[in-house]
Amino acid sequence: MARIISAVVFLPILIAAILVGSPIYFTALAGLAILFGLIEYYALTDRVGARAGRVQGVLASAVIVVAFYLGRPEFIPASLAALVVIDLTVHLFGSSDLRGAVLATAATVFGVVYVALMGGYLVALRVVAVGVTAIHISDKQVIDLSAVLLSFFFLIVFAGDTGAYYVGRTIGRNKLAPRVSPGKTVEGAVGGLVTNVAAALAAHYTFFPQLPIPHAVTLAVAMGVIGQIGDLCESMLKRGAQAKDAGQIIPGHGGVLDRLDSILFNAPVLYYYYVYFFPK
Repeated sequence: MARIISAVVFLPILIAAILVGSPIYFTALAGLAILFGLIEYYALTDRVGARAGRVQGVLASAVIVVAFYLGRPEFIPASLAALVVIDLTVHLFGSSDLRGAVLATAATVFGVVYVALMGGYLVALRVVAVGVTAIHISDKQVIDLSAVLLSFFFLIVFAGDTGAYYVGRTIGRNKLAPRVSPGKTVEGAVGGLVTNVAAALAAHYTFFPQLPIPHAVTLAVAMGVIGQIGDLCESMLKRGAQAKDAGQIIPGHGGVLDRLDSILFNAPVLYYYYVYFFPK
């Protein structure tokens, strides 16, 4: 029940941020999710003794999100390079135990890459095709292709997660990856892929006819597999830190990072598909 209530509360906010007005609204929402996800990731690193630099990590993440929003990708490697220099300098002059410098700096930089860089591709999706009309509502109202891309993205991700969860609970018998996530099953994984494909076909026939069916099916399968890998990788991080959930901010779902797992792995997939393969 808590999962359903959370979905009822958060889904309208997400839909409004995608479809209503300027991309800045979705960018702000994505930036907030990235912030909470990064904080939760750093809490996991604390549990394994890697004291990450939160302040410099958050600042570098903010630069990355802004860079995606402004379409200035050259700022991204610059921010990561600056983060390495600053974090090592902090340890050089401020740490009494130099043995922890390697782990701490690695945790700081990886957190920014894992959460902010990969999550930043959501912002890139929202701005990459602004001004390209996808849906005509009336003579004065249209929906940008960027908003349609994001709508397709979240439909595929959420459909796969939902299908895997309920099929796994109903008929799941064979464990998929018991070492890191004992609850996930092979049957649930297959069910997730089936609902991925069904959602992609539904998108084509309803709001995204510009997406060819072969592309839709291929994307659905690729995103389904990559999303499940992302889910398992986040479970691995939690298992290594001996934590059940990354946080408790979302009732029934755990932390923000628990909801970002498959999203982070898939955001670059759909972005680069649009840039290089989508029929223009």
